[in-house]
Amino acid sequence: MRTLAISDIHGCLDALELLWNTLDPQPEDHVIFVGDYVDRGPDSKGVIDFLIEKSKSHRVDCLCGNHEEKFFLSRIDKTDHAHWLEAWGGQETLDSYGPKGIEDVPDEHWAFLLTNKPFVETETHIFAHAYLEAEVPLEMQLPYTLIHQKFNHPLYGYPKPHCSGKILICGHTAQKSHVPLNLGHAVCIDTDVGRGGWLTGLHVETGSYTQANVKGEVREGTLASAQA
Repeated sequence: MRTLAISDIHGCLDALELLWNTLDPQPEDHVIFVGDYVDRGPDSKGVIDFLIEKSKSHRVDCLCGNHEEKFFLSRIDKTDHAHWLEAWGGQETLDSYGPKGIEDVPDEHWAFLLTNKPFVETETHIFAHAYLEAEVPLEMQLPYTLIHQKFNHPLYGYPKPHCSGKILICGHTAQKSHVPLNLGHAVCIDTDVGRGGWLTGLHVETGSYTQANVKGEVREGTLASAQA
């Protein structure tokens, strides 16, 4: 059994399908998507359809990213809706659904967003979209910390080792180097596929990773060569 962590997808269905087929997850593998499935890329609807279908045949956990949160809030708040369209890439998301915009989003997709998890914990790792406060037990972490706080916060810096002793795997903070940022006790795997980078699939047990991009290219690396 492998534990596979998949980075922020941002509507890039082609890269997701290529990465999935390259990794070839088996039903016994545990696949954890770290959030940000929508916005920027051309097919957010297709990405969510893909995740829903794979959840039926594989052991899949989907975390809530800040873009999923904004997508959901835009349904119920006009201010959030306008901000989402203007600054978050929300228009690309709505375009993928159809001409009626938010009205074209199926109920199954709203239900999917509601089932996204704030974190996943294993015996050795914690998976969250964005960050962990070092001295705060996992169950007491603030939603803002888990979903929004940057990996290299201007005031707090990089996350420090968590009190659980477990390694954090997260996304959210796009790595302009297009390779994961490895601190040893914390790894950020967002490699910016939605803005010309790569989608990363990390094999957690070995530290090896596979990447795919929207051009149809695939490459591989290891966390040992991605130290901060």
